Amino acid sequence: MKRLLFGRLLPSLLLLAIVGMGLVLIALYLPRALAPLSIAERAVSLLIALLLAASRLPAERKIRRLLFLLLPWVGLLTVFPVRRPVPPPAPCSVPALGDEISDTISKISYSGCKLSGCRASSARYFSSGKEMREQLLKDLLSAEKEILLDFYLLARGKFFDGVLEILEEKAHRGVDVNLIYDDFGCSLTLPRKFKEELLKRGIKTTIFHPIRPFPLGMLNRRDHRKLIVIDRRIAYTGGVNLADEYIGEKIRFGHWKDCAVRLEGEPAERFAALFHGRVQTFLGGRGSPCVVFGDGVRRNLRTGEEIFFKLITSAKESLHLCTPYLAPSEKISSALRSAALSGVEIKLLIPHIPDKKWVFALTRARGRELAAAGVEVREYTAGFLHAKSLTTDGEYAVVGSYNLDERSLLCQAECGVFLKDRSFCEAVERDFSSCFEIGVAIPKPRFPEKFAAFWMKIFCPLI
Repeated sequence: MKRLLFGRLLPSLLLLAIVGMGLVLIALYLPRALAPLSIAERAVSLLIALLLAASRLPAERKIRRLLFLLLPWVGLLTVFPVRRPVPPPAPCSVPALGDEISDTISKISYSGCKLSGCRASSARYFSSGKEMREQLLKDLLSAEKEILLDFYLLARGKFFDGVLEILEEKAHRGVDVNLIYDDFGCSLTLPRKFKEELLKRGIKTTIFHPIRPFPLGMLNRRDHRKLIVIDRRIAYTGGVNLADEYIGEKIRFGHWKDCAVRLEGEPAERFAALFHGRVQTFLGGRGSPCVVFGDGVRRNLRTGEEIFFKLITSAKESLHLCTPYLAPSEKISSALRSAALSGVEIKLLIPHIPDKKWVFALTRARGRELAAAGVEVREYTAGFLHAKSLTTDGEYAVVGSYNLDERSLLCQAECGVFLKDRSFCEAVERDFSSCFEIGVAIPKPRFPEKFAAFWMKIFCPLI
């Protein structure tokens, strides 16, 4: 509460509240005060509606914005003209990985992020943050040249302080240590001058979209990645942030269920290229076919959504998903319903204990819709489910920072890895099954939950 009251987030939240109240006043008084200009206002709104209809936004996002344009003046001031989307890059030659699905996903990833498919010499799955932490500290101690870190959330405590101590020691020994963290994600967990402290420790630090009252749109576009690269030979990604609740040292919402992956070989090179925003050429190696992929904050060519869609539509026997937030785009929802109706065994695991009650109401509502189409949906009961994974047909797996919601798929900066590796997929499946077995069906909704879900369905695609 102290950091909220005196931190950098409060001014922006207050400005949002003022803007909201201003829109209410506009809706009440401006149409009467500026009645002579009503025809001009409607003409401009119509022009914006036409530009919006011609844009490349998904249909469900267009509809919500067009709905706002029905409101005199408020809609005009809320829905801004849509910028012309950046055209997709020309098709590129991508080295084959020897498998139809792997090759297709490699091409999707390459066109979206300029990162081609590769092969992992080693892939290890972690079913908890605590398990990951033990190996991570060993790998950080072995770093000789470079350490790259990119996180949505950092919080002082046993986990992050232990990592920070190693980073400082390595920086003093000449290792190039680079850290990116999201300002909004860390607004209530890190002090205002934390970047200066890190720089004094020798850690090169970048704050993603620092919180400022203007422009307000930057509040919405966040860096949600969880990524570590060590000497471009080892990489970590998944759902684990550097905070104590992720390793069980701080109890929030019961047992914190998460997952992560450790990769060796070429994927580390790809993740390093994703971190720096550079094009990485294909090296050619041995190991399991995999594709490193990610999304920035531009809304065209969303790689994650395309890869999830491809895996869902290509599943022949089984599809198992794990996500803390369920509010997928209509494209993904339709693919899930179609796969279930075609006889594919689809199991979906969501939380039973919420961390954000309004979002949880929407997650349950979407879960009930998918259950009606034949998807087997259960809620994890042992604590809060934060793991993000997908497996298909016991052979393909995805682990990363993506939630199955519109923010992850269409707005935020994310990252993940696709692997074709039966033994790795079996490890993910075993963990999923152990959690799914103790899960419960989604209960019938009560009125407050229905009310929250109704408004979330309307406003979710607007952000």
